[in-house]
Amino acid sequence: MIQRRSTARPANRRSRHASPRAHLLDVQIRTSTARRQRNEKVGKWVFNLVLLGSVSVAAVLGLKTGLDKFFFQNADYTLKRISLELDNILTREEALEETGLREGENIFSVDLAKVEAKLKAIPQVASVHVERELPDHISVTMTARDPVAWVAAPGETGDVTASEKSMLVDATGYLMRPRHIQPEYFHLPVIYGVKSDDVQDGELLANEDLRVALNLIQTVYSRPESLLRIRTLDISKGYSITVVNDQNAHIVFAASNFDEQLAHLQKLLQHCEETGRTLEKVNLMVKRNTPVTFVVASAPPEVTQKSQPIGSSPKTRRN
Repeated sequence: MIQRRSTARPANRRSRHASPRAHLLDVQIRTSTARRQRNEKVGKWVFNLVLLGSVSVAAVLGLKTGLDKFFFQNADYTLKRISLELDNILTREEALEETGLREGENIFSVDLAKVEAKLKAIPQVASVHVERELPDHISVTMTARDPVAWVAAPGETGDVTASEKSMLVDATGYLMRPRHIQPEYFHLPVIYGVKSDDVQDGELLANEDLRVALNLIQTVYSRPESLLRIRTLDISKGYSITVVNDQNAHIVFAASNFDEQLAHLQKLLQHCEETGRTLEKVNLMVKRNTPVTFVVASAPPEVTQKSQPIGSSPKTRRN
């Protein structure tokens, strides 16, 4: 039997039997190298961050200087004209005081959003548009809410236009106290009998009776041919609305189905026009045999004359 001698060389005894001291030295060298590389990365990151911050600060300062020079301190952008379309809500003096707008200041220093917010806070204002028109003009356009009636404060019986508690109301039930009474406000109908104590300026009155009254007003306004001219509405009963028209007639409506009741009333008012009669009161809640009362015409005054004998002729003056 032939035996073969292995040709593999024995492993390096020196590498297999390295001393612990040499191994510890190798680990320390590797740790030191890693620490040095990490410190270099952190240093570069900090340097880049400081450089970026410095550039940003310089850019901001430069931009601010440029803005001040070309815009905020430029005499060409001095506010010289303030155009106000106020829709009879405020006077010019009141609007300028309310917003703080004044001529002579830099046009870019005016906070348009703040001006708009102050004007929108006025309950009578429906919308506001504020515009900056370079180089020296600011325009303000206001639109007023459209009132449809007065709401008398609870217990109020006098002239609502002279009361500090009564308010205007639009078709949505939004309450507002006008700064100035316009001529057309004197012709608006007045709603009495509101039970809610929450009659506050600038708030939506969530009152069902008021909503029904506003619905009646809007229904009448939507009929140009209607002969009904509403002066007052009393909603104190809740189940009915008592309307007084321009001829002082008292008309009782049910709280629903206004179209049918108004059609019936229209025929009645047309009859009054054709016959010369004057309506005093009518209860439209009763559909059949509706109770109607007319004003009784007063008898003409009697004319008394001296009686003369039958067949006698009037005396004639002799010259």
